[in-house]
Amino acid sequence: MNRRQELTLGALGTLLAFGACEAVGRAGIVRRSYLPPASEVLARAVELAGDRDFLDQVAVTLRAWALGLALAAAIAIPLGLLLGSVPVVDDAVRAVIEFLRPLPSVALIPLVSLLLGTGTETEVTLITYASIWPILFNTVYGLGETDPLAKDTLRTFGFGRLSILWRVELPATAPFIAAGLRISAATALVLATATELLSGFGQGLGIFIAQAQLATDGTRDVLAGVVWAGALGLVINGVLVWGERRAFPWRAGARGTPGAARGTSRRRPGGSGARRDGHGGARRGGFGGSGPTGSAAGRRGGPDRAGTHGPGAAPPGGATGRPEERGSDEAADGEAPT
Repeated sequence: MNRRQELTLGALGTLLAFGACEAVGRAGIVRRSYLPPASEVLARAVELAGDRDFLDQVAVTLRAWALGLALAAAIAIPLGLLLGSVPVVDDAVRAVIEFLRPLPSVALIPLVSLLLGTGTETEVTLITYASIWPILFNTVYGLGETDPLAKDTLRTFGFGRLSILWRVELPATAPFIAAGLRISAATALVLATATELLSGFGQGLGIFIAQAQLATDGTRDVLAGVVWAGALGLVINGVLVWGERRAFPWRAGARGTPGAARGTSRRRPGGSGARRDGHGGARRGGFGGSGPTGSAAGRRGGPDRAGTHGPGAAPPGGATGRPEERGSDEAADGEAPT
């Protein structure tokens, strides 16, 4: 499936979802104060694009998102390289990591608020904590998938541990790190909005949604804020996917050409595989000999195809004739040609 087909199917799915929400909102199945039609929500979301105060709140959320994601990458990538390269360190801290990883970041909001107070520091800390894990584990798993032959080759030529890490392991792990960054980007946006929404202080998109739900007939603003959050996530994911395809084109090519693997396994007629001689028999490896389909007489040292010449006799035509084609059969049967 090419890029145009993906975009077409994505647009079709979006239109179907929009039509379903519009139909439910206008059919009266749910009260319009609870679920306005999708067209009204979309119109309000477009209207908010011209609201300077709203855009400032979105900018606050994006700033916290970018800072938290950058800190998570700065911590997780070196730590993942260390854990993946030094098994002793990995074994020593594995229990601690597995204990911390399942803890929900939202549950830590009261504790972090008490320690750091209200403001951007709390939001960035929670975003960093939630975003570390996908990058960290993708880095460790990427190191585990590095080709051992390439590492052994450099080690044979005298390269040190750091040189192998820089020349082989880090380039091989880079696509895994990029995938971890893309997953963490979505997680960071969720945490940025959720932290603002649950904490109830500061500025940001989550604060806008929290204040809108307290207002009379504020459902439309709440849903419009949700549309903005989803649109930001879609744009961020699209930019990161585009960056991955530009940075690692071989991975995109491998996914986009399912017939590539089949095409590389085909052999040209007359190549290094099984070949055909003048009598239609198979000859292996380009050598003479009748192979497994040859005559029993030839393998016993009897007359060959060219005539009545025994083993060791020169073929017709002297030096310019065809080479003897029975030697490889005799050698394969354990008989040295005379």
